[in-house]
Amino acid sequence: MTNREIKLNLPQFAVVNLSREKVYNPKTQTDEYVKTIVLEWARGTGKSTILGWYMKEAVIQMPRATGVLVGETYQQILSRTLPSTKEGLEMFGLYEHIDYVVGRSGKNLGYEMPFQSPSRWDNVIHFSNGFIFIMVSNDMPNAGRGINSSIVIGDEAVLLDAERLYNNVQTTNRSTCGGLYEDKPLCNAEIYASSVAMTQKGQWFTDLEKVAIKEPWKVVFVKANAFANKHNLSKDWFERMRDKAPSDIHYDAEIKNIRPKKTTKGFYPSLDPKKHYYRYAYDNVYLQEVGVKATKKDFTCRQDTDYMKSKPLIVTIDWGNIMTMTVSQDQGERYRCLKTFYVISPKIIDDLIDEEFAPYYEPLKKGNNVIEFYYDRNGNSKTPNSKLTFAEQAGAAFKRNGWKVLYKTRKHENPPHNEKFIVLNYILKYGGVNGLPLIEINENNCPDLIVSLENAPAMEGNQPNTIVKDKRSEKSKTTPQEHATHFSDTFDIPLYWRYHKQVQRLLADNQDKGTIPLFKGQTMK
Repeated sequence: MTNREIKLNLPQFAVVNLSREKVYNPKTQTDEYVKTIVLEWARGTGKSTILGWYMKEAVIQMPRATGVLVGETYQQILSRTLPSTKEGLEMFGLYEHIDYVVGRSGKNLGYEMPFQSPSRWDNVIHFSNGFIFIMVSNDMPNAGRGINSSIVIGDEAVLLDAERLYNNVQTTNRSTCGGLYEDKPLCNAEIYASSVAMTQKGQWFTDLEKVAIKEPWKVVFVKANAFANKHNLSKDWFERMRDKAPSDIHYDAEIKNIRPKKTTKGFYPSLDPKKHYYRYAYDNVYLQEVGVKATKKDFTCRQDTDYMKSKPLIVTIDWGNIMTMTVSQDQGERYRCLKTFYVISPKIIDDLIDEEFAPYYEPLKKGNNVIEFYYDRNGNSKTPNSKLTFAEQAGAAFKRNGWKVLYKTRKHENPPHNEKFIVLNYILKYGGVNGLPLIEINENNCPDLIVSLENAPAMEGNQPNTIVKDKRSEKSKTTPQEHATHFSDTFDIPLYWRYHKQVQRLLADNQDKGTIPLFKGQTMK
């Protein structure tokens, strides 16, 4: 470990001091270290630095002990958590191959061994004094089994599933190493850091603020925005982030740490996260093979387990200054939204397909290279200075990448909003029976689609007892365009055109099942 001077910003300084100070617990009438520390910090605030400090402190305070570095998926750990972890450790003079090694034991380098050596080392960060961090992912149900840990650290915590976090990680945080470290500030601590929660899944993280207010001896909840770290950022960073932000809400959430308002009257009242979202559809055997040396080119559909190799892909594109794409698949009893992509102007449709879709789904072409291509009526408009329509330009890009394209909505007009509302919510509510598929959305691969659906407003139409989607977010400067209604449209289009006739027949045959919940106190038949 090398010594270097680190200038902490005010939130970082506060957290460092809070972690060393005891708080009076009225229940035990003693002063105790707070063991749950929650950091709701915007981007640029210095989360990597302070998490690096916590890791460094854990190593110093508890030699040969075991910590857990938790992520929602092993893919997340490899692609995002591990790189930021190395960055944070280096800030405090801890260097890979010198002070620690990743994915192997450092015994042959003269490192001390932990009190409890793991059965395998491919997911372990081993420090020279014998402390280890085991990287545990929620998508491996038994990843935490057998671990006796002394600290838990979780970055991007709003992505974590609360139930799995408890079963897989929090229950392991029980070791004091035979009482050796029970008086250390970080012994059995839990540190969670994240920017603000954008979906219902991260509500557990946000709710910890209420616990901190009610029982401050249990939880410390620290909120901070990037301005607190201004002295460590380039002079024009805030201006550049303001200029590049898709919207004020995006800038407020990501830079100023302001929680976005939730939609109370949505266009998808039948959308149920417990029923319609699924997660942990990664091939961890493959990811363990590529391991800690994985690069971006390794994160293709080869890592996914939720698609069927023999089935065509359903691809839907919504056009505009932001071009959004949802890739789905009709698997018979299930209709699954597998993956989303988007590009923002000045990038064009060719970039969306050539740089995003094609590399990701290249491994799938050997099984089935057919695309069922859906789009709204804007896809039938001519592109500037070209004889091709937008859809035809996209089709040409698919074809040069080796895909066969079946145009499914050529010359179709957009269906009325009210009809879409009834059809889509009927499928969401009754999917899985009467020949309608159960709608399932990959939570890990389609985060922007989920935000778009959960926050798509509805309002009364011009005709009595009708509902339309409020699409003002697409022109708003206060809504991130990847979180506006664009993505929700890519969800609507294929489902409507594939199933609207069937839904209409079911409604006609079974009127009592035509009741769709709207807003509080309202229903529609």
